[in-house]
Amino acid sequence: MAVRVLVGTRKGAWIYTADAARKSWAISQPLMPGWSVSHMNVDTRRGTPRIFAAGGHWAWGPYVARSDDGGDTWDQRSTGLAFPADLGLTVGSVWNVQPAIASRPGVVYAGTQPAGLFRSEDWGETWAPVDEVNNHAFRPFWTETGGGASTLHTIAMHPSDPECMYISIATGGTYVTRDGGKTWGICSHRAIPTNPMQKKMWEEFAVNYPQFANMDFPVPPGVDPAAVNEMHKMRLDPTNPKRMWAQTHVGVFRTDDGGEYWHDVTEGLPSFHGFPIAVSKTGDGAAFVVPLTFEADNFRVVNGQFHVYRTRDGGASWTRLTEGLPGPDDYQSVYREGMDTDDEGGVYVGTTNGAVYASADSGDHWQRLPGTLPPIVSVTAVRY
Repeated sequence: MAVRVLVGTRKGAWIYTADAARKSWAISQPLMPGWSVSHMNVDTRRGTPRIFAAGGHWAWGPYVARSDDGGDTWDQRSTGLAFPADLGLTVGSVWNVQPAIASRPGVVYAGTQPAGLFRSEDWGETWAPVDEVNNHAFRPFWTETGGGASTLHTIAMHPSDPECMYISIATGGTYVTRDGGKTWGICSHRAIPTNPMQKKMWEEFAVNYPQFANMDFPVPPGVDPAAVNEMHKMRLDPTNPKRMWAQTHVGVFRTDDGGEYWHDVTEGLPSFHGFPIAVSKTGDGAAFVVPLTFEADNFRVVNGQFHVYRTRDGGASWTRLTEGLPGPDDYQSVYREGMDTDDEGGVYVGTTNGAVYASADSGDHWQRLPGTLPPIVSVTAVRY
């Protein structure tokens, strides 16, 4: 089985395939050209790997496409991928697709915008809404403005407990079920920012925008108003499933007890802000982030030298990794799904400028993979 990197972009998808040493890489032809691909994944639970590509098309709507021939042909029919009429919502796009664990054959989940969770029991052929999530009592709080535009962008499966999974909703919080989806409880309500950079940001915001300084954003009952409600990306450590990591709008957080309590581990990074986070699959406890500047509204790029930061001690310290990455005068960003790891210490990151960088040694050294792609939305490292 080869290591492959599935890359979703705003204009289609590509697959990179590595040699045994992960030094030489081949790039596929464009897959699904013209379609915006928000996330890709592969289901290896049956004999033939099934590749999933999820996203939305301006004319043809949301989809979870599937391919059983390595991406040569795709079936884009997504029967049932719709909210019930009485909810008054229309699926705009699909942001995440995740096969369940091996003990739940055929089960696949998809997360959408507006925030919704859908389940397939036939390997992604047909879909049904998960009412326990989509009709959650906290749904009125799943947006900053009171509308319906939040996104369910993360689905994380416990690697051995089929009853446990997590979902994360932009401007809505992170939730866990421990009873197979019958009930969902918020588990980000104790993620309280403590880093001085975030505190300084709010102080400056109050001075520069006094009209907003005393705004009271509604929060669910029992939730601290200071708690993080927007985890840009949350990852579960598959070798230590009680440990999870999150890159949020206001810092990097770690939990060691399945989401009961979160620790702000932003100290040592040049910025509290960023979108992706990746977690090692080798058991060494490493995590990776790409901090972005937050000095000006919506600039939010790597400020001159492209970098990845790594921690191997739970966030107590961070190491800046730049060997083989572009700079100076390199200004680009990475979206929330744009970084992943393989099971041999490899790390992969795709940029808004269409470049994919790979490291075979946990980020110490990087190489650019062939090609310049459209703006990259997602990077998924798999083996099949």
